[in-house]
Amino acid sequence: MKKVFQSFCILIVLCIIMSCTAFAIDLPKPTNEFFVNDFADVIDEETENDIMAIGASLYKQTTAQVVVVTVDSLDGYDVDEYALELGREWGVGDEDKNNGVVLLMAVSERKVTIQVGYGLEGRLTDGKTGRILDNYAVPYLKDNDYSKGLSEAYKAIVTEVYAEYDVTPQVDYDMDEYYNDDSDAMDRVVSLIIIVIVLLIIFGGRHGRRRFFFGPFFGGFHGGSGGNDDFFGGSSHSGGSFGGGFSGGGGSFGGGGSSRGF
Repeated sequence: MKKVFQSFCILIVLCIIMSCTAFAIDLPKPTNEFFVNDFADVIDEETENDIMAIGASLYKQTTAQVVVVTVDSLDGYDVDEYALELGREWGVGDEDKNNGVVLLMAVSERKVTIQVGYGLEGRLTDGKTGRILDNYAVPYLKDNDYSKGLSEAYKAIVTEVYAEYDVTPQVDYDMDEYYNDDSDAMDRVVSLIIIVIVLLIIFGGRHGRRRFFFGPFFGGFHGGSGGNDDFFGGSSHSGGSFGGGFSGGGGSFGGGGSSRGF
């Protein structure tokens, strides 16, 4: 029994060490434009200017920040984890409202993801972000039309953010083409069911002490718990300026969103 306990303790220590080091991603710094960061150089200049204008206008009207990022490669990391770390490190979104969104595309892996800050998860649910990618991004990305795919997805995301804040938008495109709220009720029902199941697992049954013992470890390993800016309960990032132009406001991310291959 003593050896089993020692082995268990070693396993826990190794897990903690891995949680602190496994996702030490070497992240790029955001560009001065902030809302569009085309590190892979696959977005044409006109589209970049459009995204920048749309993002800046949204930010001024709502404080929300929707950021597009392209990279050549994820260097072995998961696309969702990479995007989450970007959102947290850059502080995308307002510090109090946590209303940031990261739209990331990796060229080599042919993956795209939308990751959502805590404050917008009720509007941009996992189901809705998945539909945005399926309907607006993937069809164009499959044909290597990266500018069109990212631009269309960006407009769809921004349209939802405007609807969340009930703000009259100042945009030069038809927002009705991107707004579709038909499946929101089902998304909320599914989310509620998941929450109830999780609560029953945590508080039900006869093994409360065992769950209490493991709770801190499991809480640390889940990206969506605790409200911290880092994956495993690390220190909070406050955003800040990155050499002029726009910059992050210190928003937090919890792991809500969707990803697709193309």
